[in-house]
Amino acid sequence: MAASIGVARTTLVAMEKGERRPSNTELLKLARVLSVSVNELLREHTVIADASPRFRMAPKQGRSEAVEAAVEQLKQLGRQYVELEQVLSITRTPAPLEAITTYHASATLPAMSPRLLGQDAALFLRRQLDLGDGPVLQLESLLELEAGLRIFKLPLPSEVAAIFLWSDVMGACVALNRHHPEERRRWSLVHELGHFLRDREAGDVLSTEPENRRDPSEQFSEALAAEFLMPATGVRRRFAEHLRDKGAHFSAADLIAMARFHAVSFQAMTLRLEELQLLPAGTYQNLMRRNFRPAAAQKQMGLAPLPKQAERWLPQRYERLALEAYSQELLSEGELARYLGCDRVTARDLYLSRQIEAADGGELVLELGEDVLGMPDAG
Repeated sequence: MAASIGVARTTLVAMEKGERRPSNTELLKLARVLSVSVNELLREHTVIADASPRFRMAPKQGRSEAVEAAVEQLKQLGRQYVELEQVLSITRTPAPLEAITTYHASATLPAMSPRLLGQDAALFLRRQLDLGDGPVLQLESLLELEAGLRIFKLPLPSEVAAIFLWSDVMGACVALNRHHPEERRRWSLVHELGHFLRDREAGDVLSTEPENRRDPSEQFSEALAAEFLMPATGVRRRFAEHLRDKGAHFSAADLIAMARFHAVSFQAMTLRLEELQLLPAGTYQNLMRRNFRPAAAQKQMGLAPLPKQAERWLPQRYERLALEAYSQELLSEGELARYLGCDRVTARDLYLSRQIEAADGGELVLELGEDVLGMPDAG
């Protein structure tokens, strides 16, 4: 670093300690070397952190500019999340699942099957989170709270389903492809939870069509996603219920109903039933060869697509921190707009819509940041 900006190592150390102010020229060089703006360097709460995800992309795809840009956007959002916490003097407490090292690649024996480990991890998580063997509701909120994941929905390149980054400073950040249906995003999120448990330092870029299926981390993450979202005991019980109701008859409509119940795709549900030997191997391929269209079938059954949770692309907690910092005048309107990724008018409207609600024909201003633990007794 010292050589890059043309100063002695002792001079750089003096700058870091606050004993020597950098010149304007040195500031410009520092910003260029760190790939940040001078404004970011000089802001009081700027977070400089990096992460190096391992790209799991086909060689022909490589590290395209679009993928690189998406990774950089996620890094920047992760830094901004930490900045907002610092602005509000919040020290992030590690989430319960962050302490789990049982399934880390360095802690497992090479001879153990990654798939079995992934299934075991899913069962462990379900017990830990008291989920039983039913569908997982409010998945994003659950993993934000229990695993500390910072989950964003970004317009990722078409070849990317999700991105996972981790660093000591930012924690675990996940970008889901906002163009994908809700069922696909749920699967991608739990897949990245697998990387969080197994090799978080490596990071991950999840391709829409992964080719390296022999990679132990990929096998672990895929097995975890299948067992976590569609637990074997729950799937078997639900399958038996359909057979009992239909007199041992199981149709494509029942497949769609089971997929909806577990909030997964038709393909994922069918392949899971094949894996559990509840359906003949090749059932999904046979249906596709017969030109079966799950979306058209759902429409015929009167089933609407899964709701997209109001298409919030920023985590609710991130939004809440930004709005609270602005309400305390710790952020300017321009800074609020930058954190929310919009223009000033939109940021102002969002602030007002979150703070004001109609009540008894008038307006009630809600103090969103008030500590309810310290509120006086109403009695």
